Amino acid sequence: MERADWHTLAPDEVIRRLSVSPGRGLTSAEAAERLARHGPNQLAEEKRRSMLTVFIDQFRDPMVIILLVAALVSLALKEFLDGGAILAIVLLNAVLGLVQEFKADQALEALKQLSAPHCKVRRDGQVVEIDTRELVPGDIVVLEAGDPVPADLRLLRAVMLQIDESLLTGESVPVDKDAARTPEANAPLADRVNMAFMSTAVTYGHGEGVVVATGMETEVGRIAGKLQEETEEATPLQKRLSEFARVLGGAMLVIVVLLGALGLWRGMDWLEVLMVAVSLAVATIPEGLPAVTTIVLALGMQRMARRNAVVRRLSAVETLGSATFICSDKTGTLTQNRMTVTRLWLPDEWVDPEGPHPLESRAGLLLAAGALCSDASLSGEDGEYRSVGDPTETALVLGAARAGLDKRQLEAGHPRVAEVPFSSSRKRMTTFHALGDPEEGYTGIVKGGPDVVLARCTRIRTAGGTEPLTPERRRAVEEANRAMAEQGIRVLAVAFTAPQPQLPEDPAALERDLELIGLIGMTDPARPESAAAVQKAHEAGIRTMMITGDHATTALAIARQVNIAGAGSRVVSGPELEEMDDAALEEAVRTVPVYARVSPEHKLRIVEALRRQGHVVAMTGDGVNDAPALKRADIGIAMGVVGTGVARGAADMVLMDDNFATIVAAVEEGRTIYANIQKATFFLLSANLGELLIMTVAMLAGWPMPLQPIHLLWINLVTDSLPAIALGVEPAEPGIMRQKPRDPREPVLPSQLLAMMGIQSVFRTLAVLTALWLGLRAGSADPAATGSTYAFATLAIGELWWAHSCRSLRQAPWRIGFFRNRVAWVATGVGLLLMVGVMAVPFLQPLFKVTPIGLRGWITVVLLSLIPTVAMEPVKAIFARRQRG
Repeated sequence: MERADWHTLAPDEVIRRLSVSPGRGLTSAEAAERLARHGPNQLAEEKRRSMLTVFIDQFRDPMVIILLVAALVSLALKEFLDGGAILAIVLLNAVLGLVQEFKADQALEALKQLSAPHCKVRRDGQVVEIDTRELVPGDIVVLEAGDPVPADLRLLRAVMLQIDESLLTGESVPVDKDAARTPEANAPLADRVNMAFMSTAVTYGHGEGVVVATGMETEVGRIAGKLQEETEEATPLQKRLSEFARVLGGAMLVIVVLLGALGLWRGMDWLEVLMVAVSLAVATIPEGLPAVTTIVLALGMQRMARRNAVVRRLSAVETLGSATFICSDKTGTLTQNRMTVTRLWLPDEWVDPEGPHPLESRAGLLLAAGALCSDASLSGEDGEYRSVGDPTETALVLGAARAGLDKRQLEAGHPRVAEVPFSSSRKRMTTFHALGDPEEGYTGIVKGGPDVVLARCTRIRTAGGTEPLTPERRRAVEEANRAMAEQGIRVLAVAFTAPQPQLPEDPAALERDLELIGLIGMTDPARPESAAAVQKAHEAGIRTMMITGDHATTALAIARQVNIAGAGSRVVSGPELEEMDDAALEEAVRTVPVYARVSPEHKLRIVEALRRQGHVVAMTGDGVNDAPALKRADIGIAMGVVGTGVARGAADMVLMDDNFATIVAAVEEGRTIYANIQKATFFLLSANLGELLIMTVAMLAGWPMPLQPIHLLWINLVTDSLPAIALGVEPAEPGIMRQKPRDPREPVLPSQLLAMMGIQSVFRTLAVLTALWLGLRAGSADPAATGSTYAFATLAIGELWWAHSCRSLRQAPWRIGFFRNRVAWVATGVGLLLMVGVMAVPFLQPLFKVTPIGLRGWITVVLLSLIPTVAMEPVKAIFARRQRG
């Protein structure tokens, strides 16, 4: 018998198969034997990697490996400054990665903490309290209001038992349990009303159940298993950079071999050839890129935290910026996770429930009756009301309070004297209250499902007074009920019994010939900002899909309110999805915006179907059931306020305000971060390509070497890295949220940017070689040294100007705000000061192999350094027009 089928068996059959007596429970000896066989009732822990293993893993990235090789070669050639700087960058990147990895993924620990530490069971004929880890299949567990459910149970007895399963199923209200029912084998968890599941909570009533699954065999355990099975995948940016690193590694080997052969063919000393080749290889690799990328992501992470989005993994920041789908839970994510009275129907009219509604009015009477016929309690004053109890009854009490009707005052004037409780079979609750003075008699208030209450009514309260409930009147009530139900509104009918001078021994006998007062409609309302946030996501080219465990009607109603679904949108339910194969599901996710009554496995299938179509999927959630899909999605987004520790542990990002609008803000931040990383990558590689082209052309032409190894190192570590970091903090360009999501298959630098890079490198080569030529003819005592100084200064200062052009790869810098990135100007100022120091301080000149060039030389260098940047602006404009066209 599979554990999933326990709900299909009658209680007697379950008891027989588990060999237990419901009245006595297991004996201590039987329990001990079963504990040895099944193991403790706890979730298995995933083996954690040591800090040393995590640290070593940071050096497996291809880019990092290439940098380590270059550093070792530099150190072997006694280029200690070069090699030391590269090693420092690699070490910094590894330490940051270690910190992030070590803090990540606490999902299983959170799942363990959800389990109740103790529970009441029947052992040896006595009810005793034991550690939940000692529970075994066959134990008889006693449940009372407020108890967490310690294992998966097949209920044997349920007396008005209600269990909050929202963390497991997404159901927004507690589930009425019925031990006598036997749902179908394929019934979703939310419909298995004869079961109680581990880590859910009893909110009302009491009951007993027999343990059918413990530990990893429970539904929560299955989720824990899914979390263990899921593996971390690289983000689109990591994949692109890794591919890019492999290409660079191959290019580096080709460069070393070809230039080495060229140098030897020209008769250069082999050691000099080796130094130049290694210097060029290091120049080809953007060794500052890992550090710049990490810094940009970390700064973006801080900005997102200030906007209530806490990112647990640095690499997840950019992933959100390329998201094409947001799969959102309903309860607590798009809605307020709080049942609220939203509609009132009185015979012949609809009334706004917001007050004031005096008790003398029909609306006031309806709200007051609903509050009195409930077990929820009210506290607070001056409109700051709070209510404790069942969510539905809480909504009634708070609805009356907002209309100016305080339940405490109502009870003082009309105290409850008797009641007939709600049960899943009766589907109604009746309370009896004194009309004022006990001599005036008593009246009963009946609250329940409209069909149940209406069947017991013969009269109706209208604006003109009490009238007979004619067939026409009955149809009007049914139509009002149907209208609200079609909008996903939960409806309760409220009626009065006839006044009684005395109550009979069986008050339930008075639940007939009732007088209908009206209907109360309640919903878990959508967050006010959700509709606008969904619309903004749509404008950004991102589709929002609702995936919930709630009923299809309710889900569709909320989806329409928040712009996820339209008038003709279809809903797919869990059972329908169960019948779909992968191909049918892939077709469905193209058009269907709402999925209801789904299980954790269904959520995983939906996410995987979207990913197979090439989408970058962001999954939001707050419950235990969301954890596997959160981990499987490209980026999981958990709710920080109402979310569970499981969801937060499995997620890449946590919303501290549970606001769907924060996701849109995070998308904008993610897009900005990716754009800035792309700008920094473009800047660094265009600079390195220019250096390579300069050296290659000079060698082919037989000219003196324009750049010394120390020049290449200085440029890479100072005039490249500082501006690249400044590009990383560039504010968002106008219109970034009106662009389509970036194709995750698109390389970091698409063909258009590669073409621009090549053109810019040609302009830079012309400017630097012109500077070399002018320096050789400047009339100095050492023409080669002067020419090399001219070339070095032109290249270094030119890269400082070029960084400002790279602040936008589509527009001129003055169009996006020339001075809005102050960090860029600080980087330029620092770079210029350092260059002046290197060129002007006497004891630094021999170290950096430069000579004084005088005022004329400085004017020549500055003018030549501007040429590549100025010449590229028209080129950028041409490429931008082609892209728009």
